[in-house]
Amino acid sequence: MSVRGRIQCAGQCMHNPACKTATFDQINSLCSLFDDFENIGQLIQDNGIVTFVRKVNPFSIGWNSTGITVAGVTGVAGIAANQFNHPYCVVLDSSNTLYVSDQVNQRVQKWLPNASSATTVAGQSNAIAGSAMDYLNYASDLIIDSNDNLYIVDAGNDRVVLWNNGSSSGLILAGTGIPVNTVSQLSGPISIEHDSSSGTLYISDTNNHRVVEYLVNASFGTVVAGGNGGGTGITQLYNPRGLYFDLSTNSLLIANNYAHNIVRWVLGASSWTLIIGSASGTAGITSTMLNYPTHIVLDSLGNMYVSDEGNHRIQFFLTGQSNGTTIAGMTGTPGNTSQLLYTPSSVAVDSQFNIYVTDYNNHRVQKFLHY
Repeated sequence: MSVRGRIQCAGQCMHNPACKTATFDQINSLCSLFDDFENIGQLIQDNGIVTFVRKVNPFSIGWNSTGITVAGVTGVAGIAANQFNHPYCVVLDSSNTLYVSDQVNQRVQKWLPNASSATTVAGQSNAIAGSAMDYLNYASDLIIDSNDNLYIVDAGNDRVVLWNNGSSSGLILAGTGIPVNTVSQLSGPISIEHDSSSGTLYISDTNNHRVVEYLVNASFGTVVAGGNGGGTGITQLYNPRGLYFDLSTNSLLIANNYAHNIVRWVLGASSWTLIIGSASGTAGITSTMLNYPTHIVLDSLGNMYVSDEGNHRIQFFLTGQSNGTTIAGMTGTPGNTSQLLYTPSSVAVDSQFNIYVTDYNNHRVQKFLHY
């Protein structure tokens, strides 16, 4: 199988009960799994080409069920620097600084670790919406690159903009502000993913029930998933939201929101395969079901975290598994206590596997510690 690196290869072995040893070919990024312990305990390299990885203990599926409010004021919407009004997405930079799309306040907020308030880094701090390039209109998903430049889905303006670090205005990367279904335009886009190796953008063009690919400097996109009307068929998407680009399989993981599932769409394919949830579009509350999933993120081991918004919970799925574990919130129970969530819209994971959740209707970001 093709994987990104040694850690991901070790993760594949770790979550396969039959695997005892894994080898990783660093040149070709190929991972092989073995059911014996030959060479175990040694690190063998042939001119840096192949690394033998000893199997390690299984990943600890444990998070403190009591969240810590690290940004915002619980249950209180506002435009002050320490407040949000329906935060939609949270991303982390390399120092665990939070960047949050403060959706109804029409801005993106930067919140340093342990700070008591934020600074506005995109949009207007006074919560005024607009279509000029120094304004935002219901910003939804975010990506931050290694230079702290922000890619912002400016949903109300039907466009995606790049807000360079330190800039006071954005640049249009996709969409024209006119909500239609041509290849140069978007309608109600929600999420974005970025292939950092090529610069290609993938955008969930939500109202058009499709995912559109934009190459670097392109003025129009190419439909790479969906585009056959909204529905639950395997060639369709239904209000697609969160995206994750899986380089190892050249595919997109898609939070197929109205179909209540997570699907994989290999680039170049004409249909999806089911990863999590119901193939028929049925919502549910069990550990294998979802209810309006909105966001997907994978950690360094390939484990998946899903914001299961309609169930007011965050679900965790070990690599290759479709049976989830609730790691934040309580299934079907909205609330504003430290153990409850109210329509969580996104989740981020740091290098220690702590998770950060945008608790949308509680106007806060909650941190749940991994142990």
